[in-house]
Amino acid sequence: MSGVDVEISGTGPSMPGYAALPESATRGVVVIHEIFGRQPEIDRVIDRFAAAGYAAVGPDLFHDGSKLGCIRRSLATISSGEGPIAERILQAQRWLIEHAKLDEARVGVIGFCIGGGLALAVGRQFAAVSTNYGDLPPAQVLRGSPPIIGCYGGRDRVFRRNADRLRERMSALGHEPQIHVFPTAGHSFLTDGHHPIANAASWPLFQIRWDPQVAEDGWAKILAFFEQSL
Repeated sequence: MSGVDVEISGTGPSMPGYAALPESATRGVVVIHEIFGRQPEIDRVIDRFAAAGYAAVGPDLFHDGSKLGCIRRSLATISSGEGPIAERILQAQRWLIEHAKLDEARVGVIGFCIGGGLALAVGRQFAAVSTNYGDLPPAQVLRGSPPIIGCYGGRDRVFRRNADRLRERMSALGHEPQIHVFPTAGHSFLTDGHHPIANAASWPLFQIRWDPQVAEDGWAKILAFFEQSL
């Protein structure tokens, strides 16, 4: 099924988003967007989860204020696990639980790019975390995390190192995450966004390139992880 635009209300100010709520869903996922904010490719991620039987919602975390200010607040949340961006993600979680009538123990979170770091930062509040080519919170923020899967591109010169760093950081906390590195992939390889100027400008470092075969391999691993963890 395809999702619809929604207004995510709760204890804080309401925010726009996109959601797909299959009637038969017993599990759910909060989807955290990339540094570009809400984009069509993130909406398609939500539709993908719905097609797999999950209720899913993607809050537009950058809907108000300047893009730079939103990015700064996101980085602060990755460092601390707290702040207005974290509160918005948790509001989306509560909204999803209420509207899809889900058990909290069956709701996970997935994030891409800056959203990958945010997913880890709020992960203690969820039943499972999928982090994809994002930054890492400090160990004290990661303590108490649920099962984690991390996906990284081998050609992503900035974030590929976080595969080993996440494994080491979580191992020190007594937690063994499921880590996958895709050697031929760069940054943002799981989503099919079209951002030619940003991609060209960042190519030497990130090598962003949509590769459907690699992406589908990654998605198969992520869906299998949520199937087992939720």
